Amino acid sequence: MGYVKPSILRLILTVFLSAGLFAQDQTLYILHTNNTNGALENCYCPDHPFGSVEKRTIFVKDFINEHPNTVLVDAGDFFTMTHQSYKDSLMAEAYALLPYDAILPGDQELTMDSDKIVPLLDLMNTKVVGTNIAMDGVNNLVSSHLVDRGGFSIAIMGIMDPYAIKYYSEELKEKIQLSDPVKAVEAEMEILKDKADIFILLTHQGADLDEAFAEKVKGLHVIVGSHSQSAMDEPKEVNGTLIVQAGKEGYYVGTAALILNKDTIEAKSGRIDTMTFDMPDDDRVMEIIHEYESKTGRINRQKLKMKEEK
Repeated sequence: MGYVKPSILRLILTVFLSAGLFAQDQTLYILHTNNTNGALENCYCPDHPFGSVEKRTIFVKDFINEHPNTVLVDAGDFFTMTHQSYKDSLMAEAYALLPYDAILPGDQELTMDSDKIVPLLDLMNTKVVGTNIAMDGVNNLVSSHLVDRGGFSIAIMGIMDPYAIKYYSEELKEKIQLSDPVKAVEAEMEILKDKADIFILLTHQGADLDEAFAEKVKGLHVIVGSHSQSAMDEPKEVNGTLIVQAGKEGYYVGTAALILNKDTIEAKSGRIDTMTFDMPDDDRVMEIIHEYESKTGRINRQKLKMKEEK
């Protein structure tokens, strides 16, 4: 073999390695949460040995550090069912500790008065999507949000079906305007068709309606559901759309994985991870919990008992 200048050799190696790199599949991860219901932590009950946001915060940070190609979303009902303003403000602060790319408000959020929900959503410091949602006095909502991961453009949308507010009073229902979710999503996808490679839809309607929705709309890659509080150990795939949901009360964090190769998706999978007692607690979330207990006097007696037994 003849002599090759070092500069030329380096160029050849660079081209070769780059070609090999781009030929490899890339994995896009979607971490998803839903129906936290204001549970900064859980009851520490023997029959429900699960943590919540205090565990989730460490879990998610570690996952994203290991897998930078990760999108983080929440599909709604993050605040309390009974609109406890102080606890809801602490939950908003806890959510802001994580780099959520987008969240969808659920019925527990949208039935709040606008002067209560707007500052809480601002405090969470993330995009709030509502493709078919409008609410008097709430200007936080966007039809969609585009993020880039690994050179791919990901569109995140969000819808609520009228079923989610079916049993609320007429007074509350009048505060929320919900357009046809199928038409709203199809129109948004048409707008984004030349901008987005992957379409993720956050929904607040329940697992059964998610399946029906996927049958009606082509081109969705992932539906992240909520409202039915379904702990889906294995996702369902309907009409090419992966449907996932991660239970309730912060017990689980869901992970969907898309293996991408240029313009195609080679494979899709999903799972939920349980936030167990033996997982580490986030220091700041524990400070928030202690603040709540100190100011309200609502102490988790079961937690104290478990600590005393150790």
